[in-house]
Amino acid sequence: MDRRAEIIHRSAWKRITVWSLAALSCAWLANAADANPRKNIVVDVPGAEAVLYEVNENMYLIDDAGNVVLPQNATRRMAEASLYGWARLGNLLCPAEILMTNPRAETCTVTAAGVDDLSLQTGKGGVSGTYAIVLQDDNAADAPEYVVMNGAFQGDMDLSMRPLGKIAGTFTPSGSPYAVKFCGTIRLPFALSAKGKREMPRRNGAAYYLADDFQTLIPVQKAEVSLGLATVRFELNFDRNCQ
Repeated sequence: MDRRAEIIHRSAWKRITVWSLAALSCAWLANAADANPRKNIVVDVPGAEAVLYEVNENMYLIDDAGNVVLPQNATRRMAEASLYGWARLGNLLCPAEILMTNPRAETCTVTAAGVDDLSLQTGKGGVSGTYAIVLQDDNAADAPEYVVMNGAFQGDMDLSMRPLGKIAGTFTPSGSPYAVKFCGTIRLPFALSAKGKREMPRRNGAAYYLADDFQTLIPVQKAEVSLGLATVRFELNFDRNCQ
């Protein structure tokens, strides 16, 4: 088979796969497998079924009417963000081995785009967006990008105790009438001054996440940095692992 025929064959297979894999999310909803990876992930996060990192964010300050205003007139903040990360085999975002992009670590690649709208007074508000499970296309040198499953999510976000935050809501796979509960922790990165005071991270500088005890420091790993900047980390769990 020549190169052109091989590419056509692969593309045809993937078009079929997009449709046939739509049923996998429903199958997972009916009989979810236990997610027990046996090997290390690039940056393993114990207790998380999926981990997403905020690659970029555009934030606006708005008033109660939704108008973009100066900081002194703002009552809310609205932000659009793109996220990228992984999910362990056996949950909604990685329901079958055929979707794995990292077989050694038994994970799937996940992307997401979301919008949040939070009160500046309480740090609480809503969040919504879309997600996708992506496979590698015909360029093995770049990141996976071929969408084979997708859906939407919505829920609530609480950043009142930053640099820790909470998020909870539902994921709904496209073509499915069922929504799956999710919950998670948001860890905002920070640096430490010479006196041990938290401050904004510097490009290519040491940065940390805060553990759940609000004391222990979790060093930001090299794989958790985007273009020299530490990224916000979302640690997610689904359904039976959410209270």
